[in-house]
Amino acid sequence: MSRPDEILSKILRRASADITTPVLSDDDIRSRVEYVCRQISNRACARLLMACLLAKIDRPEVDPRKPYTEIRDSDAFSGRSYDEKYITQLIKIICH
Repeated sequence: MSRPDEILSKILRRASADITTPVLSDDDIRSRVEYVCRQISNRACARLLMACLLAKIDRPEVDPRKPYTEIRDSDAFSGRSYDEKYITQLIKIICH
């Protein structure tokens, strides 16, 4: 099994190789994701989405709608941890 940083590296390589072909085949879902990701005034939403999806890829048993450990369900997770450990590093790589 890959670690979250390895998962992100693989995704970045794939996206960098071909930015013309969408990964999401469902037009409605792709449209909604694009809407969130293009909100320049509030980048936190895009980061939250990225953290939740990374957590789901990393740990399929989690519910990506439960990024708060305070929920205390067995399928909840720390979205903040994924953001701070992995998403922040990805953003640094992309922006520099």
